[in-house]
Amino acid sequence: MSQSLGRLNNLWYTAGMTQFDSIHSLAQTVTAGTVLFEEGTAGGGIVVLLSGRLSVLKGGHLVGTISEPGAYVGESTFVTGKMRGATVVAENSATIIRLSAQQSADFLQSPGAEAKMIRTVTQRLDSANDVIRKRAERITALELALKTVLSGLTVIHQDLRNADTNPEALTEVARQIRVLVNRHGTEDLLDPPIII
Repeated sequence: MSQSLGRLNNLWYTAGMTQFDSIHSLAQTVTAGTVLFEEGTAGGGIVVLLSGRLSVLKGGHLVGTISEPGAYVGESTFVTGKMRGATVVAENSATIIRLSAQQSADFLQSPGAEAKMIRTVTQRLDSANDVIRKRAERITALELALKTVLSGLTVIHQDLRNADTNPEALTEVARQIRVLVNRHGTEDLLDPPIII
């Protein structure tokens, strides 16, 4: 048994959950794609991950993964009484323990559980901050690209207004549009890229 699972088992007994042989007696295996929690639904108990990987999705976007044996999932909803803040899905076959609300309360009251929960919440906040930072950088890059495209289109618009029906002038305007679109349409900003 891993050191993390050994500590978890100790917490289990400290929480007075001795009516079960061990924490593993409640273990169940779920298949890839199994939804453990749905964002926006009422809470309940928590899930303890024994093995496997869980994907955490917010608004349908992946915001994190949980793979540490002994990690708690759903504890913030349990503690706050609020609706589930994210959807949690088994990324692969995972072994979990679903604790009822009463089992969760008993388990989280045990010595050491609070410190583990604080560490977990801190790690998740750090991870969320990284996601926010990356998205802010992407938004800044998109804003800059949009300003460049709009400025370029303004120049092209003026060129079109001043152009006569001269084919060379129209060919030059078409070239400027192509350069502008290809410069910004192939960057890491668009998926799929837009090119002319």
